[in-house]
Amino acid sequence: MKNLLTSVLFFALTFQAIAQTDGITYQAVIIGPDALELPGVDSEGNYLPNATVAIRFTIYDSGNQIEFREVQIADTDEFGRINLLIGEANHDEFTHISWDGTPKDLEVEIDFDAGSNFETMSREKLTFLPYAYHRNITATGTLSVDDNTFLNGELQVEGPTNLNSTLDVNNQNATNLTGTLTVDGETNLNNAFSVNNSSPSSLTGNLGVGGNSLLNGTLDVIGKTTLNDLEVNGQASFADLQAESLVVNQNTELYGTTLLDGMGSQIRLTSNMPNSGAEIGNHPVLIEGGKNGLAIRVNGSRNNNTNFITFYDTTRDLSWGRIEGETPSEYTNNADYNFDQTSLNYDIYDAGFDVAFAAYDLAASFVEVTTASTSSTACVGLGTCVTAPIPSWIVSSTAQSIAAGIQLVAAGVGVGIAATNKSTYDTNKDTYQGVTYASGSGDYAEYLLRENTAEEMTYGDIVGVKGGKISKNTIQAERMMVVSFKPIVLGNMPQENREQDYEKVAFMGQVPVKVFGKVNVGDYILPSGKNDGIGIAVSPQRITAEQIKDIVGVAWAENKQPFGFGFVNVAVGLNRNDTGQVVQKLENKIQEQANEITDLKSQMLTVLDRLSKLENGESVTTSYKNEDSEEHPIHRDYEIVESTEKDIVYFQITVDDFEKGLVLAEQMIRDSGEYDRYKEYLDKLKNDPVFKEKFFHKMQQDLNHKIHYHKQIDKVGR
Repeated sequence: MKNLLTSVLFFALTFQAIAQTDGITYQAVIIGPDALELPGVDSEGNYLPNATVAIRFTIYDSGNQIEFREVQIADTDEFGRINLLIGEANHDEFTHISWDGTPKDLEVEIDFDAGSNFETMSREKLTFLPYAYHRNITATGTLSVDDNTFLNGELQVEGPTNLNSTLDVNNQNATNLTGTLTVDGETNLNNAFSVNNSSPSSLTGNLGVGGNSLLNGTLDVIGKTTLNDLEVNGQASFADLQAESLVVNQNTELYGTTLLDGMGSQIRLTSNMPNSGAEIGNHPVLIEGGKNGLAIRVNGSRNNNTNFITFYDTTRDLSWGRIEGETPSEYTNNADYNFDQTSLNYDIYDAGFDVAFAAYDLAASFVEVTTASTSSTACVGLGTCVTAPIPSWIVSSTAQSIAAGIQLVAAGVGVGIAATNKSTYDTNKDTYQGVTYASGSGDYAEYLLRENTAEEMTYGDIVGVKGGKISKNTIQAERMMVVSFKPIVLGNMPQENREQDYEKVAFMGQVPVKVFGKVNVGDYILPSGKNDGIGIAVSPQRITAEQIKDIVGVAWAENKQPFGFGFVNVAVGLNRNDTGQVVQKLENKIQEQANEITDLKSQMLTVLDRLSKLENGESVTTSYKNEDSEEHPIHRDYEIVESTEKDIVYFQITVDDFEKGLVLAEQMIRDSGEYDRYKEYLDKLKNDPVFKEKFFHKMQQDLNHKIHYHKQIDKVGR
């Protein structure tokens, strides 16, 4: 049987009593649980010296509910005694016991196995201490309270109050301070902190906020502000903001210089706007204000590997185009530059071609004038006579020379302009070198109005332009052009509600064109003639002057199907057709002159035959008489050249002949449909006396050289 001899001395101490400790003193003598083995009969009830036991104290309230419990480990002395202080092991819980005069019991349990098997040894009532309820305490000296102090009324302190420990204001009671609160240590606020009446809050040190901070007014930060994570739902104004991670869910307005430094990482602007179209509100990023837009500066120099702007979409990872750097050594990498060079060189060759034809025309006209200057009206009667040249022939041939001279001047100016254009292009290319635009698209296009809005058109169709309107009907069209597929630049944007009345037409660059039949690289592409938008290929060796005006462009790809449809890449440009009509007219004029020369030769042979018969005394049944020769005597200088065959009279071409020829030349140019082309030179020739004199003088010199050449031939014989 386990026995316990207990001797307990109770000292109930509350905060009204004066003592050194908070607790209840407990003393006891521990009797061992086992009998002492002796010869004969064992001895029971012996005390337990120098042993370790576990004692559990439990205090019950009047409702038999546990109000306090603790376990203490104690060592007995040589007499089996223990001295304990109830409340020492669980001091905080002990101080919360309410000594309100209601009955309380103390239960004591012991365990000889150090806390694994407690047995109840006693349960006794605790005596209530009535002096714990003194109402008024007056102290003229120092008041020391070792336990809790409860004040049911106000606490008024006339002098300073020093708190060596914490100050707790419980039950959400307010704390009002009318003066200054000075805190030398840390201040922890577990709930809201409000500064009312628009009073300022000044912090000279660091401010650490562990949770959310709500600011209903303006937050002004004079120095640097480091924010690891900032979320702004409304407006925010920052004079200088540095943030590791900044998330803004609402509108953000930044005034002054704004610097975004990715610190080696990508800076991204993301907007999931669903709308499309050219309206300003459908663009995710708007740069507004000032006279300029966006400036981009890259590190170091630039070349084709420097992409200032690159264009992507979500259909693929590769770009669709870019604005990249460019140096003079990289010009030839640019297809547009190569195309421009080809076009400019073509203009120079084209102008030179015009000069060649004009020079040929002028030379042919000089032959005509020379022939006219040696012509004469019929001489009626016997003996030697000098007859006047045929006036109409001289005026006509002089007019041809003037027209040819004007063409030569215009063609020469064209050569100069073409050469100047190329020089200006090359100079500007070097002067404004820097960037180039690269794209999967290959042409510059503009929207042109459809002649028939119901006509179906798709990219690659060949269309004719008539008065600025397009149609697949190319008969009597002014230009041959192509409907663009995917232009790199698109101009002349129509109004939004009229887009269906327009079509994208390539003006310059590379564009796919519908063709039928075999096409070789370098072939000219012309309309099929069936008004179906389809093109056919004609090799440069077989192109005719009549076809030149219908050239759409030059094939830069081939189609190997001799009897099938396909698409080929074609280089198009308006300047390629400029000489078509001129070449056609020059060819017609050359043919006309050849026919006239043949007729003149036939007439001259007839005249020579008749003269030969007259010299031999033969009669000529038909005679010619110029009525003008009788009414108008010869009023021009002439020279008779003695030839081995016969004497030839060369009459001088006068200024009057040139004046009359100028009038006729203007009419000839009007009739040819080329008046607008040569109007500037005709007006200058008619209205500028100095220019007219130089022009006539130059033609007179060239004509004299030509006549001199013929005189030398006539002297030695033909």
